[in-house]
Amino acid sequence: MLIKIHQKFHSSRNIQEKQALSPILTKIKNHGYKSSQIHTSIGEDAAALLPWLDSPNFILITTDALLPSFIEKSPRGAGFSAIYVGVDDIMACGGTPIACSTTVAFGNSEIGDQIFQGILEGTRVFRVPLIRGHTTTDAKDLQLTSTIIGSCPRDNYISANGAHCKDFVALVWDTEGKPVKFNPMYWDTITMKTSETFYAKRGFFSALLPLNLLHACKDVSNGGIFGTLYQLLSYSHKGACIDLSAVPDQLVKDGIPYIIDDFLFLFLTSAFLITGATENLEKIRGEVERSGMKFYNLGEINEDKSITLKYQQEELILTTIDYVGE
Repeated sequence: MLIKIHQKFHSSRNIQEKQALSPILTKIKNHGYKSSQIHTSIGEDAAALLPWLDSPNFILITTDALLPSFIEKSPRGAGFSAIYVGVDDIMACGGTPIACSTTVAFGNSEIGDQIFQGILEGTRVFRVPLIRGHTTTDAKDLQLTSTIIGSCPRDNYISANGAHCKDFVALVWDTEGKPVKFNPMYWDTITMKTSETFYAKRGFFSALLPLNLLHACKDVSNGGIFGTLYQLLSYSHKGACIDLSAVPDQLVKDGIPYIIDDFLFLFLTSAFLITGATENLEKIRGEVERSGMKFYNLGEINEDKSITLKYQQEELILTTIDYVGE
């Protein structure tokens, strides 16, 4: 089974794109302009800025782009997704979303109308007003990007580069979803949820943040669990040993219609990879499960520059890791 997972990992376009980011981010980090008001930026789900140097709160900013193929297949869904993906980026860093901005380009007014229907629906569901943007109505190509602005107390920010050696690494995710028709590798947990349910599912953040028990967190992206893990480790300058032995039974128990080697590469929509000290694992698990999310303990952070996979008696190195900043 691990051989099949290895093959899928190295043939995944989404993961290849994540891996290709490391040298680009290193160049930006090493040669871009620096400011004392930027607490952290490159590699984070949301950059953290200080409005003034002794501010007790960070301003958080994140930007995402939607694939043109997704916009074409589901313009309204893409508009809606443009808002929620940024909201989860803000929340993965311990923040609260405040407002959003979009850039939209289209040449067909009907498609443009559907995109904005989705955007405005997203602003209502996720309670983030659309305050700025740029729109092109005669474009040859479809384009959709979003920027979400949020805030968090300075002491509550969770970085993607904070993983410690010997930390557990776990998947926190919402099993209450369904595959979408246009993409079976897209696990939709969002469109059927009310605002109240969406934020209640993420209630574990507000419970855990004052305790500083989460060392690192990253929103699971379209690169799936392993694409996201690769990025977290690349930013943290760490490796990991991932034991998948328990996952197939967990998927059956939770009624998930995927085998493990597909599940690992899903876009899970409501999912986070987190790390923390092993002695705090059960406390963290309890808060996650009280929020209505599932907690799958996947393995341990180490000092290796690689991801090692285990499944029962099998073991192999999935990939080596290029560290951002080196």
